[in-house]
Amino acid sequence: TTLPPPPPPDALPAGSGTGRRAVYSKSQQRVWAVSDSGEVLKTHRISGKLKYCDPYPGTYTVYSRSRYTNSIQNPVIKWGYMIRFTKGCNGGNIGFHEIPKKYGQPVQSISQLGQPLSDGCVRQATSDAIWMWNWAGVGTKVVVLG
Repeated sequence: TTLPPPPPPDALPAGSGTGRRAVYSKSQQRVWAVSDSGEVLKTHRISGKLKYCDPYPGTYTVYSRSRYTNSIQNPVIKWGYMIRFTKGCNGGNIGFHEIPKKYGQPVQSISQLGQPLSDGCVRQATSDAIWMWNWAGVGTKVVVLG
């Protein structure tokens, strides 16, 4: 007998919950937007954090959004399309947003998405951040996988 082919590398991970949700895989550095029926509407590479926390694996809910915001620790670092879904280990907000800019310059390149370069948030290309902003309102379920 032959084994079935492996799933594509960007396939929605098994055990990622049910219903309408955003799925964030820390190990794959990727996000999926999933419809009520379980259809993947969109997936894209991100830069998050790999360590055990910021955020811990689990299920969260989007609780606030800001079109523009900045780092509390370093106000010269700014970004747009912030969608907050939890707090980090040190109490800071964790969410989806575009790649931050420091003094107007991006802190990482689009080609670096897929690498864990963030202190906790989920960095996205601006076009992906806008898409998520339009899709993930307050109350949207977010599933974080290790």
